[in-house]
Amino acid sequence: MEVLTESEKIVWSEEIAKIVSLFPERGVFLTGIEGSDPIVQGVRRNQFKEAFDFYEHMERRISMIASLGIQWLRFGPPYSQTHLGEGIYDFTLMDRVHALCQQKGIVILADLLHFGLPTWMHEKNPGKQFFQNEQFPQLFAQYAREFARRYPSINHFTLINEPLITALFSSKWGMWNESLSSSWNDDRDFVQCISNIARAAILSRKSIESLWSEEKRQGHPLFIQNDSFEAAIATARSGRVEEAERFNLRRFSALDLIFGKRDESMKRYLMEHGMSEETYEWFMSQGGSKETILGIDHYPTCIHIYQRRRTINLGPRHPYQLYSMIKKYWERYKMPLLHTEVNAWPRYATMMCQKTYDVIAQLRKEGYPILGMGWYGDEYQVGWQHALCGPKSYEESPVGLSYKGDIQPVGKLFSKLIEQGMPVFEMMVKV
Repeated sequence: MEVLTESEKIVWSEEIAKIVSLFPERGVFLTGIEGSDPIVQGVRRNQFKEAFDFYEHMERRISMIASLGIQWLRFGPPYSQTHLGEGIYDFTLMDRVHALCQQKGIVILADLLHFGLPTWMHEKNPGKQFFQNEQFPQLFAQYAREFARRYPSINHFTLINEPLITALFSSKWGMWNESLSSSWNDDRDFVQCISNIARAAILSRKSIESLWSEEKRQGHPLFIQNDSFEAAIATARSGRVEEAERFNLRRFSALDLIFGKRDESMKRYLMEHGMSEETYEWFMSQGGSKETILGIDHYPTCIHIYQRRRTINLGPRHPYQLYSMIKKYWERYKMPLLHTEVNAWPRYATMMCQKTYDVIAQLRKEGYPILGMGWYGDEYQVGWQHALCGPKSYEESPVGLSYKGDIQPVGKLFSKLIEQGMPVFEMMVKV
């Protein structure tokens, strides 16, 4: 490995070093089972049912995951099917999955809210639906506490998956849930959505931590706050530089609030779009990143090229931006990292999997505290190449490690990478 100069070495805090020590030396390799349940065009989606019916093929799918050597699984029951009313829960599905994973030696990274909210939450307040509903954070925190109480063996939690995408699709681009849309320079609905999501993440983290303390459980819960690592680039003479700058600020809004990261440009932006200074200061005092890992979801399509009359999303044939994106987010947050999502269509899948591994391995050699890599997910997906919208919203997308139970070439490669492992951390300074 190339020897780094003192100025090039990545400095770890004691908190980072402590978290890194809790994970395998050769890295975590994980997958996920897609269970999104947003309301799209008036219909509640149930991705567990839509893609190789998980209710029917549960044992087969979890056994396949274990057969590849995967010991870490992002999983959570669809929130709308589990939180049935205030104080009313149905954990039947989660009980079965939890028991199967314990039998197979698979660690569950609990994924508590994946894009959808139950409609009962806003029945009494129809003017503030879904993620605009200010009652949602407290109700969700109650659910998170009950989940953690029921499963004392689970201590890894993603409380709210991809806050940025949740807010963009529901409160900016008008595609899901409350389906609000606005011009690029009007983010009032988006900011309200982000505020509620961030508050829900903070309150639910506190509810789980308080349960841990009350029950005198050993150790600490660990939180994996993932988000989509994105960037916008305005081309020359596009006339959209300001729009790209807005996107590149907006992408950090949820994470800044959840982690309590003070940034004056972010504060001005949030207050210009409806957040009070009192609310902002609440996030700065109550948010935090202790016992927290930053999850990296990044696909080639996360890079948006703004041209004069259209926006182009990059694809697998374009230069891969993961290396520079991870460095960008690291510079802002200085937290332990875990790569949690990437996938690609079959013709690009093995290439993308190998590229992702190579980037993470290189960054680990440079001392970046990246705990491992995820391929998302175990099976094919439905409708995601169209964001679950439009006439092709139920089209199969065969991007998983397997297809209807048959292991795909990318699954075989991922299994080989697990056997190979990641480079051991060598170059870092712990202070």
